[in-house]
Amino acid sequence: MTADLKGVDMPAEHLPNTTVMLDELRALAEHSPTRARTETWSYLRALGGRDDHNALSQLFGAGVEPRDLDGKLEGQIVGKLFGIPEAALANQLMKIDPTWRGKSFDLAAGTGLNRLSPIALLAMPLVTFGYLGLRMVGGEAEGFHFHHRVDRGLIEPRVTVRALDYGVPQHKNPGVRTFPIRKTRDEIVELTPGVYLGRALLFTRTEEIRLIAYFALRHPVGSPL
Repeated sequence: MTADLKGVDMPAEHLPNTTVMLDELRALAEHSPTRARTETWSYLRALGGRDDHNALSQLFGAGVEPRDLDGKLEGQIVGKLFGIPEAALANQLMKIDPTWRGKSFDLAAGTGLNRLSPIALLAMPLVTFGYLGLRMVGGEAEGFHFHHRVDRGLIEPRVTVRALDYGVPQHKNPGVRTFPIRKTRDEIVELTPGVYLGRALLFTRTEEIRLIAYFALRHPVGSPL
């Protein structure tokens, strides 16, 4: 490997070329999958620490259709939210408590949900003007359900993604300005086995598709793939 990525404090000039790094991580995964999973996760955290949207876009374009996107996955927001007026406040709040902890998938059923810290039970009814779909399960708040399927990416680069649809009426997700999840679509690609990069897209009133965030998911280190 060209770099040892244990945190987010690496000077920008020391971050390896995105394409080279991904190639090396995939090569590493062939004989050391656990280490590759850990280093891919650290690399994403390093890029997020610098809000390197260009590198994240390149990584997403080099991603492949996700395999084994099933079960309970750990999550991290990669960088800051952007592209919407509410991002400034949301980014300040995430410094106090990131809130979002990951997603859970039922691959066979094509459904899933988000997992959040317990504080979401108090905050979300205020932010969403009354959404009551969160439930405490195993020390985490679960809600904001979605359906998912294989699809083509909606913005460049055009790749095969796992697309998450929050607008399914039965889920009753909020669509208010402060939390318009019903009007969003997540797209996810696989970078290395067990590690996935996602982007959140917002559909505006004028039918514009706006990229507002990057996030990452991984199967917990030590779990079989």
